Amino acid sequence: MLPKNHSIDETLLTNLGFLLGKSAQIKDRFLDQYLAVEEITSSQVKVLFTLFFNKNQRSSDIGKALNVDSSAITRMLDRLEKKDLIKRMVDPNDRRSTLIELTDKGKTVASRAIPLANNAIDKLTECLSAKEKQNLQHCLSKIVDAFLSDEFPICNKEDAKC
Repeated sequence: MLPKNHSIDETLLTNLGFLLGKSAQIKDRFLDQYLAVEEITSSQVKVLFTLFFNKNQRSSDIGKALNVDSSAITRMLDRLEKKDLIKRMVDPNDRRSTLIELTDKGKTVASRAIPLANNAIDKLTECLSAKEKQNLQHCLSKIVDAFLSDEFPICNKEDAKC
């Protein structure tokens, strides 16, 4: 957060990009606070939730789902493995590939983290009325749905990185 004596230019406060980015930062800060009891971070819980709800995944698939580069995902997986929250195993369909799986401890931590994350989001949005929350969810869902569909790709097909 910005120090109380630091002012933000008024144009930033009406810029959607700034507001979305700042909201995401504040959300992650709340998540970090609420998840501290589980000794995991907001970044780590995103990986755990990806595995909890989508079962075994390749690290590249986790990176794509979270929009994180492969080296950052590898470091994150290393930390989660040291905490005994995930394990790597050979993909039975492709021996050159590794699947990431939650351990029993990882499943337990992820399931305990769900209400903590929900509480953090409730805290984040407590300044909104029920109708405002519904409208925000509707608008954000429209954006996400548009960019997850094939008809409105995030990048052009010539870009090999996409």
